[in-house]
Amino acid sequence: MAHPEQPLDQPLWDQVGQPLNRRHEPRMAVGSVLPVQLRFLPNGQPPGAWMTADILDISHGGMALLVPCLETTLVGEPLLLDVSQHPGFGAVRLPAVLRWSCPAGELGLLQLIGVQLDQPLPRVPPLVQSRK
Repeated sequence: MAHPEQPLDQPLWDQVGQPLNRRHEPRMAVGSVLPVQLRFLPNGQPPGAWMTADILDISHGGMALLVPCLETTLVGEPLLLDVSQHPGFGAVRLPAVLRWSCPAGELGLLQLIGVQLDQPLPRVPPLVQSRK
């Protein structure tokens, strides 16, 4: 059965039964690292508030993040990532676009989102580990 947010005309599985991965770059799990901040930049409206996002995985082209549940999510909406806690990025802020979103768990408190960076990273940076 398709995920409620997944368009019905797009397959969820490849031909050998593996989950379909639309990323062009390999994903790298990051373990327990410091979070980033993000804010949505809706067209024609003031920027949204900054929110904390936990990095779940990263690739040259984007990240999977865990965020508090969002009231509305618009795939394709521009956003800004504050990655200042991770000097390996070589930048403080990175523009990106929301590519997908789905609920995380059954309580509706958290959400998984995928973001695509406007400019792919030349290399996946080392991330600062959390002290948790």
